[in-house]
Amino acid sequence: MGIEGDTASERARPRIFISYAHDDPAHIRQVETLYELLRVKGGLDARLDSYAGVQSQDWPWWMHQQYTDADFVLVIASPEYKVRGERPEPLDGVGLGVFWETRRMMTEMYDDYQRWLRRILLVVLPGRSEKEFPAFMGAERISRFQVPTLDETGIESLVRRITGQPERVEPPMGPIPVYPPQSSLLSAPSPGPAGAPEVRDVAEGADEGAHGLDAQAWRLLADILQGVAPPRWAEQAYQWSFGETGSLGWTAAPPVPVGDVDLYAWARDLGERRHPPGTVPKAIIFVQALAAGFAAGENPAERRRARELNTWVTRFLSDGELPALPAVPRIERTEATLTVRLAEHPQRQGSFHVEIWRRTTDGRRPERLRPEPSSAPIVVDVEGARRLLEDCLRPGTLGPGVRLQRVEFAVSDGLLEEGFDQWEVRLRRDSRALGKVYEVVVRCLDRRWGADLAERWSSRWRWLTRQRDRNGLATVWVGDEHAGQLDDLVGEWYETDHPVCVAVSMAQARPGVDAALDAGMPVVVWQRACDREDPTVPLLPKLVDVSDVSRLPLDVKALRRDRDVPDRARASVVLLWDDPDHPVGVEPLSDANLIA
Repeated sequence: MGIEGDTASERARPRIFISYAHDDPAHIRQVETLYELLRVKGGLDARLDSYAGVQSQDWPWWMHQQYTDADFVLVIASPEYKVRGERPEPLDGVGLGVFWETRRMMTEMYDDYQRWLRRILLVVLPGRSEKEFPAFMGAERISRFQVPTLDETGIESLVRRITGQPERVEPPMGPIPVYPPQSSLLSAPSPGPAGAPEVRDVAEGADEGAHGLDAQAWRLLADILQGVAPPRWAEQAYQWSFGETGSLGWTAAPPVPVGDVDLYAWARDLGERRHPPGTVPKAIIFVQALAAGFAAGENPAERRRARELNTWVTRFLSDGELPALPAVPRIERTEATLTVRLAEHPQRQGSFHVEIWRRTTDGRRPERLRPEPSSAPIVVDVEGARRLLEDCLRPGTLGPGVRLQRVEFAVSDGLLEEGFDQWEVRLRRDSRALGKVYEVVVRCLDRRWGADLAERWSSRWRWLTRQRDRNGLATVWVGDEHAGQLDDLVGEWYETDHPVCVAVSMAQARPGVDAALDAGMPVVVWQRACDREDPTVPLLPKLVDVSDVSRLPLDVKALRRDRDVPDRARASVVLLWDDPDHPVGVEPLSDANLIA
């Protein structure tokens, strides 16, 4: 989600983006009334273009940011919305906002239909019709929210849905009764007493058949999970397969398999355990929970694995007549990322407005650590920013059990080669170079403006999360031999969703870096100009393997710890890692930035 200055009480408020067409003044007034009701009577953080327009806006970027940051997108039915949303291309500059927003919805529907169904809410205002939605939204089979009157009563069902307050709640389920077994006609031994250890079926193929997993399903799962070491949170997924959190089965779940085993071995262990006919096998529930855990990850490899696991689960369930899966559990992941945002002060050279944000992988909204929400903006020089970050790294500041994984520096163009990874920060008793302890990357805010670049940037990232890159298309090298061809390369890159990473090995790297950013590349790696002038520093291809883009933050961190590489060479590499799934707000950090 986007990074924004909410107060402590507001961080839990759902963020709402209203997507609508400007049919006529009466319709616009209806939408504005709904917007005000949602904010004033519903307590929701609603956003609307006509109210954002009181300040100058880059509208394509504003739409991109609002759509991306929103917890829910309200689609308002109207004749013009239907017409503009169904056009194959924009018409004479009319309705560009609806055209762009509906294309984003189509993409999200294709990429993750379940998320789209939860997030996109179809709203019918008084006097409007359910038939006034674009056809691709499937309005006939998807829930619509009627707002019969534009007042507090009329928005109740909508607010209930957004805030998770259902009008009717299912009664709790009681315990399943235990019935004594009937005697066998052949006088076979009766089953063991209730509560006896679960019987394991270890015969080859015991789980293959109508109610288990066939050999092909296991082969497909092995392709996804074999060789994947269990992360620290995976035990929660294993335990979940025995029952919902707090249930008797969950409490009595056996310990996870030990030894040098991978996640596939954990799944096989569950596959060998018997389950009643007609129920979902434990291995399926385990894989579903793993997908939820990987989906919360910070890099494309984890999100790709989540997508593959969800596809595997869907395939199995569609092949058999089984009940629905239990609700996806909330896997507690404790990894955190700190984002240090620096914006140049317009009147004081060498000074910056600074913010430091914490983002965790457990689904919570990002939290601003410095300055605190009620505090005045902070203006510092680079050394002051280092001290402020060091203060945020003190034990206990990030919260109990939270493990810091990455530090991002969201900066302007001129600070991209600043040696942030070499900042000495005091950790407990000793000082350490930041890049030897954490993954350190930079992000470039002023190269993400404009709807076309934002969409290319996002589409490349989506491509990376779908691919295993077995064909080597994710990365391209740009060397001195390409110095006169950069415009041609940018033109070629515009035509496809790959590459996603440009590795620049030019003697003067900056033109190659600029070309990559101009083409909407989310990942760029190069060497600082000051280090490239040192003949003792090896060239980039000898320092970093860029064949697996998803591992780059970890590989660059490993380089900075490699004692076999000279210090200056270790410090020479810059990694730009600009993830659109976690956008950084581009609003000015203080009113001082709002100058003509």
